[in-house]
Amino acid sequence: YSFCTLLREGGGTRNPDKTHKMALKEGALCFFNDPKDPVTSWAVGNVTEITPKGLVAVKSTDDGKRHDALPMHNVTVAREDLLEEDVNDLLLLTVLHDATLLRCLKLRYLKDVVYTNIGAIVVALNPFNYKIPHYMDTAMPEYLKEGHVIKKNLPHSWGVANNTYWEMVNDQRNQCILVSGESGAGKTEASKIVMKYLAALSCKSGDKANKEAAQMVGTKINMASPPLESFGNAKTVRNDNSSRFGKFMRVKFDDTGFLVGAHITKYLLEKSRIVTAAQGERVYHSFYLVVRGNDTRLKLARDSSYKSLASGNMLANKEFDSKEEYDEVITALSTMGLPTTDIDGIWKCVAGVLNALNIEFLEDGEGSKVSEGSQGFIDLTCEQWGIDSEVLKKEAVTTTMFVGGQWITKVLSPVKAVDGRDSLVKATYDYEFGWLIEKCNEMLDVNCEGTWVGLLDIFGFEDFEVNSFEQICINLANESLQGHYNEFIFTKDMELCRAEGIDVTEVEFPDNAECLNMVSGRGGILALLDEECSLGKGSSAGFLHNVEEHHKKNPFFRKKALAKNSFIIRHYAGDVSYDVTGVLDKNRDTLKEAYKNMMRASSDPFIAVLHPDPATQNAKKQTVGGFFKEQVALLMELINSTNPHWIRCVKPHPAKKPLHFDGVSTMKQLASSGVLGTVKIRKAGYPIRLNYDAFKVRYRIIASDPCAEPKAVAQDIFSTLEFTKKEGQLGVTIVFLKTSGYVELEKMKRVRLAVFAKTLVMSAQTHMSRLRVACQRKVAQVEVIQTYLRSKPSEILWRRKQYALIEDKIIEATKQLLVGVKEEDIQRKEIAEEEDAAQKAMVASLLDGLEGVIQHWKDTKPARDEAARVAVLDTESGERNVILHKEKDALAALLKEVEEHKYEMEDLQYEREENEKLAEEMKKQEEQEKERQLEEARREAEREAQAQEIERQRHIALAVWAQQEEREEMEQRKMQAVLERKETAKKKRMLTQLTAKELKEQERLQIARSRLQYPERTFDTSSKVFTAGSQRPSTSTTPASPQSQSPFKPVHLPYSPPPSSVSPHRTSVGRSSCSPSHRPSPSLRAASITSPSPEYSPPSIGGLTSQKERLSQARVQPETLSSLDMVTRLRKLKDVRDGSLMISPKISLKDRRNPENPNNPRWRPSEDDTVLLPDGTKVPTSRASPSDDPQERRRRRAGLKQ
Repeated sequence: YSFCTLLREGGGTRNPDKTHKMALKEGALCFFNDPKDPVTSWAVGNVTEITPKGLVAVKSTDDGKRHDALPMHNVTVAREDLLEEDVNDLLLLTVLHDATLLRCLKLRYLKDVVYTNIGAIVVALNPFNYKIPHYMDTAMPEYLKEGHVIKKNLPHSWGVANNTYWEMVNDQRNQCILVSGESGAGKTEASKIVMKYLAALSCKSGDKANKEAAQMVGTKINMASPPLESFGNAKTVRNDNSSRFGKFMRVKFDDTGFLVGAHITKYLLEKSRIVTAAQGERVYHSFYLVVRGNDTRLKLARDSSYKSLASGNMLANKEFDSKEEYDEVITALSTMGLPTTDIDGIWKCVAGVLNALNIEFLEDGEGSKVSEGSQGFIDLTCEQWGIDSEVLKKEAVTTTMFVGGQWITKVLSPVKAVDGRDSLVKATYDYEFGWLIEKCNEMLDVNCEGTWVGLLDIFGFEDFEVNSFEQICINLANESLQGHYNEFIFTKDMELCRAEGIDVTEVEFPDNAECLNMVSGRGGILALLDEECSLGKGSSAGFLHNVEEHHKKNPFFRKKALAKNSFIIRHYAGDVSYDVTGVLDKNRDTLKEAYKNMMRASSDPFIAVLHPDPATQNAKKQTVGGFFKEQVALLMELINSTNPHWIRCVKPHPAKKPLHFDGVSTMKQLASSGVLGTVKIRKAGYPIRLNYDAFKVRYRIIASDPCAEPKAVAQDIFSTLEFTKKEGQLGVTIVFLKTSGYVELEKMKRVRLAVFAKTLVMSAQTHMSRLRVACQRKVAQVEVIQTYLRSKPSEILWRRKQYALIEDKIIEATKQLLVGVKEEDIQRKEIAEEEDAAQKAMVASLLDGLEGVIQHWKDTKPARDEAARVAVLDTESGERNVILHKEKDALAALLKEVEEHKYEMEDLQYEREENEKLAEEMKKQEEQEKERQLEEARREAEREAQAQEIERQRHIALAVWAQQEEREEMEQRKMQAVLERKETAKKKRMLTQLTAKELKEQERLQIARSRLQYPERTFDTSSKVFTAGSQRPSTSTTPASPQSQSPFKPVHLPYSPPPSSVSPHRTSVGRSSCSPSHRPSPSLRAASITSPSPEYSPPSIGGLTSQKERLSQARVQPETLSSLDMVTRLRKLKDVRDGSLMISPKISLKDRRNPENPNNPRWRPSEDDTVLLPDGTKVPTSRASPSDDPQERRRRRAGLKQ
């Protein structure tokens, strides 16, 4: 408000205390934010109407458009001095508000000042113009020569790099620079700028060798950029060269501060972009480069022939789209030291992915088959990957599962086959990109004991029309980084307040830990997703149901009643709706082992080593979400161990053109990057801060002694207004004010100014009376002048008479003039004809020299373009001046309207005071509610601590049990080994005895059977032929004859006992040697009787009868213990066992149902600090090792078993 406005408002006011209240009035200048207008964000306007319901209508000063029904919180009072405020640190703004912050950034951006500090953050607006003089590399020496702290130059990424480097050198502590922003905001360029400055600063001092070594490291880092951008970047709607992966680079320095190496870590490559792209976007650059490279060995067709390349209908791009860039990537790979075989393997892998994505599947009964048109793509894929085409065709349409102890082959539907194909190409490309990162690290990384600066170039906060699993992971990373930033900035702000002597016990910390726990904590969304993925019949609907049941009472969770497939998380940057369709498949991201084995069997050495060996991987596969959650946890642990710095990149306009500023998109990015979080943190404390000199200049009219010292003036004002800690506090050098205290100060200032204005009005009225007397004197002078003017008509009459005397002379002169004009026209015609002839001749000559004219036009074109640009700038400057004049006129009209409607605003101001009182009461109630919630949280923490203590005791008990079990197992194995040795020796002895006994028994049986079957055999000693009924040979043979010891020679039968009867592996010794299993079958016996040998003559009928009698008498009896007896004995043993089980109902300690077993959920630690072992003994817990790892115990057991 201007001083004249204060004069008009103060004059004649009956109640100045009620009039001069800082509130919205009709005609007041204000900032407004219309949520219904997609192109307006905190614009400048004038209040035109305020409804009884508290809604405000505003007319924009930019375009004159009227905005109706705006809520009161979307409109804030503005002042003329706030509109043009320009500071290098946004925290130094007089009024810290979203509107003033956005206004300052816009003014600086239109002046080509793209870097602005906000506390510890550097906000970098992408200029889309890299020829701004004070931001080109030629200006870098100005920053390098400033030393440890940048004071004279403007804010810049160089300033962040400078502060980071010197803090690392001076403190000998690792540093970290976090670069974030949406796609197209300039994150990659900002990282390159920081890297270039660090290399230059490292080489600033030192000898020539050190400088050359540091420059070589910088050159290597630059060489790694083309391959990484080719394989990890893609065109999106927002950016032509968008990084689709997170990157953390450790830039390493030695003890003296020289650059020696770097190490790169990647985070979450966007795998879905390998297969397809959204409308207007492209897949990764490498797929287009391999086609543009025209390598005949790869046998690739046109780019439009591949479905993945044409999926986004955007085949052309400004970057990474030509053969020259393909050659540039190959040159960079060669410079990195990669052999030709690996480079060829890289492009073969990419070409194979292109061909594999063109394979189609058709229905074939319950399964699927490869279409006939896809056979060529299969052959090309197998040729480029070096694999068997038949194996690929088989694995593409079938899958093998191990069920029930056997392998089962199952056919796949076309949809499942496509999913398997996509999983194969995703995993292959992801492994290839990881291999490329490893090669970059082999080139850049060194082992040194110095310090390092971490550069984090990570994806910004994302909120699209459809958000899925990738956005959950990306926003989890941003939420974690924002939590770290909140804690760091809040801590710094509180340290400043304490250094100034300010009491900050009542200031609340804006914490997002509950949101982080809801997403990544125990029982969080990602944990529930892993649990649903582990179920055989898990579904997206089941996952959504579990999430809603677990988190429906969480303030950071919301689910719309009509939303069947989505839920909402209230992030720090805004509410984001996530669609659960397909999240289970994205989280599993499983590739069957058959595909891995197929790729590892490739004839190409590069392809064969990409996929890991399934045998070396853990049995429990880790999900994508679980792996990323661990990566984020490790990243935050690493960042917490360093001193952080921040660069927030912002894209000021979606059109990506210089000097174009869009407030809506800029505000969204400021919110998502955490810049507005800094404002919230400052508002949580004391948002308005003025040094004592500025405070005295602004508010000395309130003090009783305006000429006193600044601090005394501030103390006087605080005591006059009776300020407490809720309104403000006085620091050592700064005055800290809450918003309520600032409003009260402004109101009192206006009251005092109104009193002062009354005196000025009286002086002005006296001055006006003096002017009135002076005017009366002027009237007398005017009358004298009028008398003089009445004499003018006589003078005119005299002049007319004079004209009549010279009229004839004038007519004659006019005739002569007309004749001269006529002759002049004739001469002009002749000259025109001559000019036409000359022009025709000139045209002919110009046609002859057309090429020279064109060349001349081209040569003069830059000058004409420069002149046109200057003309445009002059026009724009003129338009701006016109707008400024219009704004000044509008301001005058505004002041007039304020004078007319000031009385109506008094009542509205009174209502606002009442509303403020009601709001304060509600705020007190909210504070009480927060205290109650904090008490509940404390109790919950105590319960959680008690549960953790029980879990720790359970862990100790389990460790004791495990140690006891290991000792018992060792003793059992020793006893078992002794028993096995004894048993083996016993079996050998029994086997030896059994073998001898069986041989004797078999010999006896054979002799008996031969006697029964052939009772009257006569032997011819010469021919060894005998006949039935012949006499036995005489016993009076020579002593050396065998017949002297036996009446006849036994004949060997054709039957022989089975090998099992004399097998050395026989273990049963209780069975008779004449058991049925050892007897010859009837058919063999019949064969032995009915089929005599050629030397045998059949016996007579009488001989056969006697044979039967003797056989029945000599038949071997079986064992007396029959099968029926064995069954009876077994039943008796079963009855005895059942009876013993019925008698002892006590549950064993090893049973999980026993509450004294630590594996039982109801287990509780004993009061005497002991653990009950399975054998009933008790041992103190001190004998246990709580850190004993169960996996280590399993490995020790496996070693003992071996």
